[in-house]
Amino acid sequence: MKPIEIPYSPQRFDQWRLSQVGGEIVFDKRGLPKFRFKTRQQLNQYMKLNKERGLQHA
Repeated sequence: MKPIEIPYSPQRFDQWRLSQVGGEIVFDKRGLPKFRFKTRQQLNQYMKLNKERGLQHA
């Protein structure tokens, strides 16, 4: 299975979410950082944590 990569975010909350789901920060061929997920489930959980963020501030 090919890893899933999304653009890097410098926001601490996004980096925390990445660490919570087992994702990692990698660098592409140009040396730019990306968020990488080994599975679709990790990405889905990452997105779910973002939705929960909105509920915490409501």
